[in-house]
Amino acid sequence: MKKLVSLLLIAVLLFTAVSALAYSKDEPITIKFWHTRGSGAQYETLKGQINAFNSTVGAEKGIIVEETYLGGYSEIMNQLYLATTSGEQPVVCVNSTTRYPMLFDDDILVDMMPYAKASGFDIHNVFYSMYNVVGDDEETMYCLPYIKSTPVIYYNKTIADAKGIVVPEAPTIAELEEICKKAYTVNANGEVEIWGFESLNDFTYYQGAFLWQLGEELWDEEGNTPALSGSSMLKVLSDWRRWIDEGWCRPFDSTNASATMQEMLYQGKLFAFWASCASMANISKYMAEAGQELGVVNFPTYDPEKPIVPIGGGSIMIIKPGNTEEQYAAGWELINFLMSDEMVAFNSVNSGYLPVTISVAENDTMKAFWEEKPIFKVAYDQLPNGIDQAYPDFPYNSELKNNIQSVVSLLIQEGSITPEEAVQQIKDDNAHMFPQGY
Repeated sequence: MKKLVSLLLIAVLLFTAVSALAYSKDEPITIKFWHTRGSGAQYETLKGQINAFNSTVGAEKGIIVEETYLGGYSEIMNQLYLATTSGEQPVVCVNSTTRYPMLFDDDILVDMMPYAKASGFDIHNVFYSMYNVVGDDEETMYCLPYIKSTPVIYYNKTIADAKGIVVPEAPTIAELEEICKKAYTVNANGEVEIWGFESLNDFTYYQGAFLWQLGEELWDEEGNTPALSGSSMLKVLSDWRRWIDEGWCRPFDSTNASATMQEMLYQGKLFAFWASCASMANISKYMAEAGQELGVVNFPTYDPEKPIVPIGGGSIMIIKPGNTEEQYAAGWELINFLMSDEMVAFNSVNSGYLPVTISVAENDTMKAFWEEKPIFKVAYDQLPNGIDQAYPDFPYNSELKNNIQSVVSLLIQEGSITPEEAVQQIKDDNAHMFPQGY
């Protein structure tokens, strides 16, 4: 009983401390926000959110947010560790959930749960698949989903209509092969006019989902790797290599792979690819400017009974070292604002990223947008089948991904090894991660 009373007293004190923090309009506090959204629709959306905060909640409570684009997730990660020792750290930052566990383990992050409880934030309004990461549960909260995505299949509907190709809303891998082969076009000189398909080399995001569909994930909660001890890794790599050998699937480029792939779609030189829904706003815009109609359908599956899709992208968090309680509280005010249905809808409508709250489905702005542009709802409708890239927690996540992608380059781009050799090389390169063996 004494322990329970003590816990309740601590909770009351925390609530009181959080509630008592306030900022003066005459002497506002300024906080830094580091992010990955550096150009195009992404940056315009980010600026819109920050301007909205600074002119409303920020103006009312005396908080000014200064945003800084730091590059990708790896750049933010590197700069963050340097900044926390030099005193140049941000208060709020965005990073991927695959890198987040390192920040959590190193005690870099603030537990936001006391602030969430004090402000009435409902953690159950966040999709569990996005919240199911180490450190986040009913009692503690170190990150929240912010710019999250699932992959979808983008295709040139103008080409599909011209060739009489009907693309299923939720294609299997076998159906995807069939439609892409139909779209594949070679002229009389044997030159490819329209490639059927292309996949980027982002293994744990795309192909990693196929391993789950086949029942053998890349790693499990016990730290084993069913995909390498079983047959699913070989199956996925063999199919991808076969697509290249059959001619209708284009290998990814060594540099600017994503930009080149998208440009070929706009030009009618590539029929389809899978990519993050976060690209949808820009892809939709550039397809329209090119006079092409864009089609979007679900990410494909090997098993119709397991339409599993990966959830990737960035989460938002408060940085602990070098910052004060007042800065923590100000950082939470920003995060709480960004997690409101109005801002979640604004973020999704203008960027293509997933809405991250359940209640946003009833938001008038969100509903009107989906009715006008139903292709943007495809990724959201996949969420019941989503698994976050960071689940389950695995300390070698990023290293394993990089090692596999190096081998994939040899297999798919160079064609210098066989799928069997690729699997063996992946085992050899990553043996130190799995001391219990395969």
